[in-house]
Amino acid sequence: MKMLLRAAVPALALAILPSCTSTTLVQVWRDPNYRAQPVNRVFVIGVMPNPMYRVQFENGLAQELRAKGFDAATSSGAFPPGPGGQAQLDKELVQKYVTDNKVDLVIVQRLTKKTVEEYVPPSVAYVPPAPYYGGWYGYYGYGYGAVYSPGYMSEQTNVLAETNVYSTKTNPEALIWSGNSNTFNVQDAQSAAQSLQVQLVADLIKAQILVK
Repeated sequence: MKMLLRAAVPALALAILPSCTSTTLVQVWRDPNYRAQPVNRVFVIGVMPNPMYRVQFENGLAQELRAKGFDAATSSGAFPPGPGGQAQLDKELVQKYVTDNKVDLVIVQRLTKKTVEEYVPPSVAYVPPAPYYGGWYGYYGYGYGAVYSPGYMSEQTNVLAETNVYSTKTNPEALIWSGNSNTFNVQDAQSAAQSLQVQLVADLIKAQILVK
């Protein structure tokens, strides 16, 4: 019986560990008149006050695009932020870069952070009873095998993202896809960027915005 109890406790403990970072698209719009066409080059622009986060999120999206076979460049790579942080991009310089490099799509991503704090009440993870305990003390001792979790305050950080995709085939560039997403249980910027960009690229391929 003791051997069974020792095996049960770690399994229950695993069940209460924090879940991994995950992203969900909560709102999506696609231009119904847009006809899918092959995409070779994509230019990624991140809009966020922290230049380090801008680089991480732009690079995360560019890496995911390259993994799917699309050539991708970032605004932080083409126009590195100065010593004072991110400066607003010059529209004419960006348009020249897009034209000179024959960019097909421009993806602009704006991020905000939301912190949610909630109280998690105490709980006891139930251990199923065995058919025989050898008297009341056996049952009493077996009850100590239940996993008790005291109450605590839980703080979860979510990253809210608004992503717009523009086609350069028109003048001015036409908005062809827009989506709002929520990345839950963010542990750090890198995990948030990876979760967000993997989900985003998958949805853009599904929507036939990213087509080879």
